[in-house]
Amino acid sequence: MEFTRYHSLRNILDYPEMKPYLNVFFSEKNLAMFPKDSLDLPLAQVERFAKCRWDAPFFEATNQLLDAVQTVLDITEKKSRRCVALWEPEKDWTPERERLGGKNSVFLLTPEFEKMHSSTSKRSVSEVLRTGGRFVSDTAYLSGHPVMHVPCGADGQLPLSDKVFSETPSRLRPAVVICPGGGYERVCFSGEGNPVMRFLEAHGYVAFVLKYRVAPNRYPAPQEDLALAIRYVRKHASDYGVDPQNIMAMGFSAGAHLCASLSCLYEELTAKSDHENVCGEADKKQNNLSDTAFCSSAEIRPDKLCLAYPVISFEKEYHEGSFQALTGGDESLRRRLSLEKQVTRTFPPVFLWACTDDASVPFSNAVRMTDALKQAGIPHMLRLYPQGGHGCNLAFGTSAHSWTGEMLRFFFPGRF
Repeated sequence: MEFTRYHSLRNILDYPEMKPYLNVFFSEKNLAMFPKDSLDLPLAQVERFAKCRWDAPFFEATNQLLDAVQTVLDITEKKSRRCVALWEPEKDWTPERERLGGKNSVFLLTPEFEKMHSSTSKRSVSEVLRTGGRFVSDTAYLSGHPVMHVPCGADGQLPLSDKVFSETPSRLRPAVVICPGGGYERVCFSGEGNPVMRFLEAHGYVAFVLKYRVAPNRYPAPQEDLALAIRYVRKHASDYGVDPQNIMAMGFSAGAHLCASLSCLYEELTAKSDHENVCGEADKKQNNLSDTAFCSSAEIRPDKLCLAYPVISFEKEYHEGSFQALTGGDESLRRRLSLEKQVTRTFPPVFLWACTDDASVPFSNAVRMTDALKQAGIPHMLRLYPQGGHGCNLAFGTSAHSWTGEMLRFFFPGRF
């Protein structure tokens, strides 16, 4: 099945299994934007009069809806994506698990369609780990085939290439684990999950999206979930044709705080004995205790970060809502989770960006983090844009639209 703008919202919601999945991948709040008297109208007609919750044309809402619908169909019908229940990874997440809450609600959206391409890679994961090899040749990969790199335009925007070759890829590819924002109160798949995932796949990444625990769950629950996600991708790198030493965590807003906090504090999650740390607990649920011996801090640390309009500090010009949701107001954690205070020389390379007109999370968070990165000698790039506000994700139609191209050029210099 394929849904388009010529279908109505009722057509979509009445489709088998669709509604409970959309409550996660699009959200009930977003569904409520569609006027009740428009349920039977084509989406293309609804776009002409409906209003977005945010300051944007309504076609952005329908774009996000159709992206979410496609993701649901990928999971339920095509089986080209899977929701891995990270705390019991032999099982799939379902909407029934969502209602149970806690660790049952956690999943990693995985690109199962990549597995059909990964067998063509000529270098095994063990070889890469043994030799210290890296991904990155003069080609990126789109749907398993090399794609010619096209230089960025003068504005930094990266155009898609239409020059696709049929030769078999011989290199492993970079992976990205995407952490949408939501103030540690929700996980915003609709804007910062589905669209970003598809964009990065089109540019050569093997993309995963994490649904992590939020309030009333408290620190370090979300950090544990991301740790398991990074570990899962690294452990299954050969299945997806991924370079296990080229895994990026990309976060938006509070999701950026999540990525940066794991990168600062990852050793704490593995500081306990093997069977008590975060990996050991997940393994015990599978009666797979032998794997816990391999759960090290290096296993759950991202190799690089992309932080978009990030929440960083809880001490200066901070987003109090994120602090309350993450900690329950525990003041003993305020400094500990102000990440500009926690950067060390083991922190991974970072691309970070924000908009100076952000009225939700002051752009000074990104600046303060940049100062800490400079002091620690960490490779980084900060980009500030004058217009885009908060939550602009891919930022099409704003001054921040070039961030994707600039990020790719930073991590792969000379290749974009």
